[in-house]
Amino acid sequence: MEKNEHRLCPALWFSGFFGLGALVHLIRLLFQVPVTLGGWQVPLRLSAVLVLAFGGLSAVLLYIAGRRPCCSSKSREKLASEHPARGL
Repeated sequence: MEKNEHRLCPALWFSGFFGLGALVHLIRLLFQVPVTLGGWQVPLRLSAVLVLAFGGLSAVLLYIAGRRPCCSSKSREKLASEHPARGL
């Protein structure tokens, strides 16, 4: 295995983080879990907005990760074959 074989794009990582946040808020909506922060009860509408926002960010970042050359294994193989000294 090469050294950089397991390297992932930051867009892919952030897509996962935002996707996980959307999933947590979606679960909160489905099970109607009450959340109180400092005496203030967080409305479920806020979770609905965050599901849309985080889900949208996750989808956009996943799209970007698929389009960037550093994220696709095909481009890494092509670069490695063209420039074997680089060790991609």
